[in-house]
Parts: sequence; C-alpha cells; structure tokens
Amino acid sequence: MMLRRFHHLRWLSGLLVFATLACGPWRSARAVTPDSPDVKAVLDKAFQFLETADDARLGGKCLIGLAFLKNGADEKHPKIEAAVKACIAATKRDATEIKNDIYSTGIAIIFLCTLNPSKYSVEILKLRDSLLARQKPHGGWGYPERDTGDTSMTQYAVLSFWEISKAGLGCDIESTEKVANWIIRTQDPGGSFGYQGREATFEEEEGKKPKMELVKQDSAKLSMAAAGLGCTYMVADLLKLSELTTERDAKLPPALRPVKKPLAQVALTDKVELRYIRAAQERGRSWLAKNYKIDPPGFTFYYLYGLERYQSFYEASEGRFIKEPRWYNEGFVYLKKEQQEDGSWKGANEALNAPDTAFAVLFLLRSTKKAIEKSRAYSEATLVSGRGLPGNSQEVAIRSGRIVQTKVNVTITQLVDILHAPEHKAFGTVSGDLELLRERLTPLTAAEQATHLARLRTLALTGGAESRLAAVKVLGLVRDLHGAESLIAALDDLDWRIVVAADHSLRQIGRIVSPSTLGDKPNKVARADAIQSWKLWLLSIRPDAEFFN
Repeated sequence: MMLRRFHHLRWLSGLLVFATLACGPWRSARAVTPDSPDVKAVLDKAFQFLETADDARLGGKCLIGLAFLKNGADEKHPKIEAAVKACIAATKRDATEIKNDIYSTGIAIIFLCTLNPSKYSVEILKLRDSLLARQKPHGGWGYPERDTGDTSMTQYAVLSFWEISKAGLGCDIESTEKVANWIIRTQDPGGSFGYQGREATFEEEEGKKPKMELVKQDSAKLSMAAAGLGCTYMVADLLKLSELTTERDAKLPPALRPVKKPLAQVALTDKVELRYIRAAQERGRSWLAKNYKIDPPGFTFYYLYGLERYQSFYEASEGRFIKEPRWYNEGFVYLKKEQQEDGSWKGANEALNAPDTAFAVLFLLRSTKKAIEKSRAYSEATLVSGRGLPGNSQEVAIRSGRIVQTKVNVTITQLVDILHAPEHKAFGTVSGDLELLRERLTPLTAAEQATHLARLRTLALTGGAESRLAAVKVLGLVRDLHGAESLIAALDDLDWRIVVAADHSLRQIGRIVSPSTLGDKPNKVARADAIQSWKLWLLSIRPDAEFFN
C-alpha cells in the first residue's frame, strides 16, 4: 500500500509541474499556436530578414536552412542550397579531419536528416563519425583543450544522434550509453545542469552497488537545465528505455491507433538504468518549475529553442498535450515584443543576429514537435480495424499478419523504386508485403533479374533503415547468392534488426536450418563470430568472393 501511494504521489507531482508550465496560473488575453495568424505574421517578418541574412559558419548556415525547411521550403530554396553546399564542402575530408565545432557538426546533421537522409546519408554518417571521434572518454562532448564535457555542446550531439536514428541510419549504442550516463552523473543535486559538467562521486558500500552522490555544478542556468533535461528524454528514447507518442496518436480512436510492435519496449542496453534517468528528470522538472522564466538574460533565443525541445520531448514521453501551453504563449509574447523592424531578433552580440533569429523561428514553429511527429509516421503503423480492404475479398491474402491485395497493377521496377523512397505514400504497403517482390522477380530471366537485384544489394547497404531492412529481406526471399557479400556487410549495420534479418537471409540462401546465435539485443562477440562464419561459408562455395567488411 505504501509503495502504491509513493508511485501515485510521484505521478501527481509530475502532473503538477506539467500543469504549472503548460497551463497556468498565467493566461494570455488570446492564446496562440504556430497556426495562429498573429504567430504567422511574426514569422513572415522573420523570414524576410533570413532571406538576406548569412552566417559564415557551417552551423549558422544550416540553422538558417533548417528554419526554412521547417516552414515548408524545398531543396531549391537559396538558403537551403547554401547549407547543403557547406555540408558537402565540410565532408570532403575524412571524418577524423573534420574540424568544424561540435555545434556546427550537430546542427549540420540535424539539417541533412530533416532535408533528405537517404540522399545525404554519406555526409550524415561522416559527420556522425567525426562526432564519435571527438566524444570524450567520460561520454560528453566539449572543448578540445578541456577534459570536462560541455552540456551546451553535448545537447546538439545527442539531438543529432536522435535525428540520425529516426532517419533510419542507425544508433551507436555504446556512444549513447556513455553520454546517457555522463548526463546522469553531471546533474546538480538541486536539479539543474552545469555548463562544464562536474561528475558525481561514488561511495562504496560492502555488498552493495556503489552509491552515486551528485556534486554542485558550476552554474544553474535555465538554458542548461533545458539542455540537460532534453538530453535525458532523447537518450531514453534512443536506447528504448521509454517510448514517445504524438498528439495525433493520442487523439485517434482506439481502432485507428498504431499497433505497438512486439519488440518496441525491449531495451537496447543494460548499462543505463532507467531509474536514474527518471530521477534526473524529476529533479530537473522540479527545479525548472521553481526557477522558470521565459526571458532569462544571456543567450535567450538559444534558450527558447532548447526549452521547446525539452517541452516537446516531455509531452511525447508523458503522452499529455496542451494545445496552447503557457510557455509557448509567453515565448510568443516576448518574441513579438522584442522583434526588430527588419524582422530579426538581436541579442548582446550583433554577429549572432542571424542564428538568434533562426532559434526564435524554430521555437515559434514548434520545430522539435514536428520532428517527433515525423519520426512516428503512420506509414509504419498497422491499423487494427478492417478499414481500407479491397471490395473483392477474393483478391486479398494474409501475409506476415497483414491483409494485402494479391492483384496489384505495378511493375517490379516501380516496386524497387518505392523501396528506395521511404517518404512514398505506398512505402509502408510495399515494405509490408515483400512476397509481392519475390513473386515479380522469380519469373524473370537471370538477365532481367540482374538490374533489380543489383539495386537491392546497394539499397541494403546505403538506404534508410526501413529500406535497408526491406532490401535485406528480399535478397533472402529470392535466395540471391550473389547478394551474399552485401548481406555479410549488413551484419555490421548499426540497426540490430537489420543484422538479424541479414543473418536470416543468409540462412535462407544457404538452406541452413540451425538456429541463429545472434539474439535480440546487440552483441559484439556474436556479431563478429557470425561475420567470420558466413565469410568462411561463402568462400567454401564461391572462392572468388570479395567482401565489403
């Protein structure tokens, strides 16, 4: 009974913090959302300024480009073209030679993931590798000349990792574990986060786990509290220690809600404890509720973007959404008051007017909320109702638990094209019915198959995660022996689902019925053993095989 009361009180305290920041006691004369005419008028002025604004840094160009992207501009917009050009120039070097600062590198990744992760996957992964090379041993990111991690920089590395994962380009588990534990260890006992993180101490107790003692941090600023808190939600989602939902999910009737995948709640790690993350979140929310204000001195516009990010992840984690939250309305009132005649916002440093304006725009657009909603696209969901069925029940079949049409007027070329385009409206249907591709490929001659199989082998290694997964499965279904090198290379994929699927496809090709030893969770030793075993197998039947890994 006492335990149940404790959990109830914990939940209630979190709800009160949420209600304080979301609803009141403050209310504006007229509450607004990003779609309100008043907000759009402010945004229009801001974009007029950004049309001619510039920043010499990679991160500044990408921040401006990101603002236009979030507002619906396409790749042909001059500011987006300029940001792409800067990203390509930065990634001409090897990952270890990329010297752009951590902010710029992280924002460039976020920009490219928002723009077109399939098209720019090479650049994204090279930028990611440069971040991995600069991650400090304790897990954070910071200035090269300092041993400490910098919370401000680290938030952009973590956000870029989250964007990479949601774009289907994998998640580096070990790196994410390290930064997750660093964030936990560098929280102030009062709940805030410092600028240069000071790590907790550990007290040894005989027969017990070491007890973590948080230490006082170098500062207690709202911008760092928002940064640290946002990171706790992102790493929890990356490691599948918790699950995000969207406002659209919450509003759907039960018959139309996305079905949870069976493994959705299987954690990807046992090296980060959810109880520590939850405790950090509770402390942080409590501190923020007590100290919150919309316009702290210093880097106010940078703070507003961090605040929107934290609030968006908090909403999605808790599944509680307020249409017109207090923090957003206060932010709008402040930004409307401070906007200059030319549409910009000016902080203490005029050289930062362009990025400050972009930060303000991203706040007003609810940029992070849009990213979360995009990451939970309905194309990956299966409806639990029978709506959408063809009129003729004789033209349907059940495959992999889905009801699919058996008579579809589409060519194999079109099907493979769709697998290359996760944004295509039919992607979910095609990737969910891979037997259709097998049926279309099998009757073709070897010469006719060659082009399609070559595209699938390449897609298995270079596409977005869902595309790679589908391609790997198709290669197994058609028993493509010449695709074995691609499948063995796919065993090195960062997405463990793809590793397991590649192993299964190789077993289909080799007609091997013994069970896989990989398991459901990432395992470096099992992966290495599988790669070595499959290489030896392929060389035994194809001595001329050349491997990619």
